[in-house]
Amino acid sequence: MKKCVLILPYFGKFNNYFPLFLKSCGYNPSYDFLIFTDNTDFYNYPQNVHVVPMTLNEFRANASQKLGFEPCIPTAYKLCDFKPAYGFLFEDYIQDYEYWGHCDCDLVFGNLEKVLSPVLDKDYDKVFAAGHLTIYKNTFDNNRRFMKSLEGREIYREAFTTSRIYVFDENVRCSMNPDRLNVHTLFRDDDAKIYEKDLSFNVSPKKAKITRTAYNPQTQKFEEDHRYVNLARYYLCADGLLVVSWNKDHAVVNTHQYLYMHLQSRRMRMSAEVVQSPVVEIRPDRFVRANRLPSTKAELANRFFNVFNYFWIDTYIKKSKAKLANIF
Repeated sequence: MKKCVLILPYFGKFNNYFPLFLKSCGYNPSYDFLIFTDNTDFYNYPQNVHVVPMTLNEFRANASQKLGFEPCIPTAYKLCDFKPAYGFLFEDYIQDYEYWGHCDCDLVFGNLEKVLSPVLDKDYDKVFAAGHLTIYKNTFDNNRRFMKSLEGREIYREAFTTSRIYVFDENVRCSMNPDRLNVHTLFRDDDAKIYEKDLSFNVSPKKAKITRTAYNPQTQKFEEDHRYVNLARYYLCADGLLVVSWNKDHAVVNTHQYLYMHLQSRRMRMSAEVVQSPVVEIRPDRFVRANRLPSTKAELANRFFNVFNYFWIDTYIKKSKAKLANIF
């Protein structure tokens, strides 16, 4: 039996750094990726990335047939609430895997074999609490656990039949779901075996400088991680997703691996040749070619592009377009 397949339904145009996402998938040949999409643009798909042609209407029809009721999916963005159901909706595609998961494509993967596989070897029912990557044990009962009642309510049916974003897929307290009526709470309530430590580098969408926010299992909140307030740079290569930083206490350069870097709501520029580079540096507003990883404090100096980048300009333009859209 194969280890794990990550499922990504995506309808419409992929982001500009999708080729880099695919490259990071290709760095992980022991994992498979299953993309359901209506996008017909040419991409260099690695051998472990499998594309299944599908339209959003076909997704709706499949969900309706499997669930036994008509789901409300006005736009593709609503699919975030359906992520915990992918193992049920696409069970015919994942029978050969011990685990399945869902992921986003506004991220780049690190070394899954090194960082994630040791966790999967411990037989958890659910791994992680965030919506951008969650893994589930692939069994008949576990794939249907999202349907269980919570506080006497069929939360999944509520989430799947409203047009608003319910935030069913991840454990965050927010105005859209203040009572945490989500799949993670449901698994907790059902005494499932859950791994909650955050192994990702989730970049804050509120800071220009690359700043990590991490899920804290104790507080069940996403909190800023200030370990890299000093000199640090970020890289994608065959070895993984690497943070290279200066340890001022010991006066040495440290390298730390993360499972992936999530770049939510952040415009990232990338020239065509970057995807061919064996080492790619991740900066606040772009991906750039790198000759090698830094090995000295002087090589880690990064104040220029932490101060002079387009993050706040991009944010202003995005908010302005949203306001105009609401007016017209």
